[in-house]
Amino acid sequence: MIETRPSTRSARSGRTAWLLVLLAACGDNLAGELAEPCDAPAEGRCNGNTLETCAGDETLAEPCDLATCTLDGDRYACIDPCDEAGVTEDGTCSGNTLTRCSFEDDRHVVETITCDVGTRCTEVAGQPAECAVDPCADVGPLGRCQGNNLIECVGGGPQMTDCSANGEVCGYAGDTEGYACIAPTGAFVVHGVVRYEDRPPLPDGALGPIQTLPARSAEVSIVLDQGSMVLATAHTADDGSYLLRYDATAGDLVHVMVTARSTVPLRPFRVNRTQNQTHAFGGGSFAAATPVQQDVLVTDASGTSEAFNILDQGVLAMDVIRLQMDQTPQLLTARWSRGSNNGTYYSNGGIFLLGAASDDDGYDDTVILHEIGHWVEDVYGRSDSPGGAHDGSPTDPNLAWSEGCSTYFAMAVRDRPHYMDSNAGGGWGYDADATVTALAAGSTLASDISEDTVTEILWDIADGGAADDDLVSTASHRHVLLVWPDHLATANLRSVGESGVDLVDFLDGWFIEQGLASCAGVRGIVDVDHAFPYDYGSSAGACP
Repeated sequence: MIETRPSTRSARSGRTAWLLVLLAACGDNLAGELAEPCDAPAEGRCNGNTLETCAGDETLAEPCDLATCTLDGDRYACIDPCDEAGVTEDGTCSGNTLTRCSFEDDRHVVETITCDVGTRCTEVAGQPAECAVDPCADVGPLGRCQGNNLIECVGGGPQMTDCSANGEVCGYAGDTEGYACIAPTGAFVVHGVVRYEDRPPLPDGALGPIQTLPARSAEVSIVLDQGSMVLATAHTADDGSYLLRYDATAGDLVHVMVTARSTVPLRPFRVNRTQNQTHAFGGGSFAAATPVQQDVLVTDASGTSEAFNILDQGVLAMDVIRLQMDQTPQLLTARWSRGSNNGTYYSNGGIFLLGAASDDDGYDDTVILHEIGHWVEDVYGRSDSPGGAHDGSPTDPNLAWSEGCSTYFAMAVRDRPHYMDSNAGGGWGYDADATVTALAAGSTLASDISEDTVTEILWDIADGGAADDDLVSTASHRHVLLVWPDHLATANLRSVGESGVDLVDFLDGWFIEQGLASCAGVRGIVDVDHAFPYDYGSSAGACP
């Protein structure tokens, strides 16, 4: 080091100029010589997504690119979560769960997707894993018979077994086992397909033209005309097919009766008239013989087809409860009759649906599922709703939560952001993905809130995938729905804002269950889009 002691400003300036020339001649980096010493801590630090560490007095800056700058043990490092987990962009299947390397904010993230009902995680050599149409969709959990062949879902695909190879026959082995190879029984066989006429709701709330759908998990019986004795009972497979083996006197007149009821433990659901008799539809009479094919079509003109549509929505809901919420389905009863003015609501463990000429909800899939959502909230989660009228206007936070989460449940079951309600004038529709219902300026956690705000926030958190329009791209309906049983049902809720379960408690549960990785995305949905003043005060910790 050269020590200089100039006596005047000009002397200092001259010596500095001379020193600059000397350093330049020697090829030294003046900026480096004059730079501040490295002030990064010993463990390093993150500056955005750049890792900064010290090498002597020099600050080393390493952009993490697709990795994420984060604390790794006791030091900061660039960590690629996909490399750590051994996950590729093509992904892999584990059961019905797809795990793959994806991108969020231009960085690698491990994305885990539980395939929706009706789809299955599929791996084909040379192609990325995907949630594809379930090849077992027309088989279902009960299996089915095709002649004397048993078709059941094994390892994610249909498998056929020739029952006669072991001296057995294909038949119904009970509600728990479904169709199976069984010992020969029954002198006669009747088989066929049960379908019902449906009028699907359109996005604007009106009903579409009649279409024919299979009746899934419906109870089907062979009945003796004289005396109405039930000779055998089974349930339909997911393609609507059935097979019944029964004993009778050859030539006796019998008929097939289909009931809007499932006693299958995986899908316990029934649709009763308002007087509590279960809806049923009888086919034409025929003489007992073997084999006989009897297809059954439950028509709109019969006034009963809507009961089978309600049953089908119940089957869908029970599958979601079992497969996405990891819960054991419990029996639910729906009450509906064409012409009934009793109203549409949930009460005392059952749902009630309008059947009036001016407003009949029998074909309104999302209305049916909304009421089932109230039951799910009550049985598998928690409800502190005071009840009462609601129309989307700001209301009590407990009521808004109950109505909004039930509407979201209806959308999650269908995996579509539409709610539709038909009436004699046509009906109305609502798109939770295309609508933003924000709170008024100055709102607090205790302020009234719209049920639509709740629905939209839940949908936006859950709607991951390529078409996602927010930053929570790795979440799914499963992640959102699991907050009901895993947190709301059992947690000691924070006493902030409104007492009793509301949107605050869901968001607390979300971060407790999912951690803080989704903070940025949730902030964008909750704070920016919907102006909900959530305090991020759950026991999971504060969002960064």
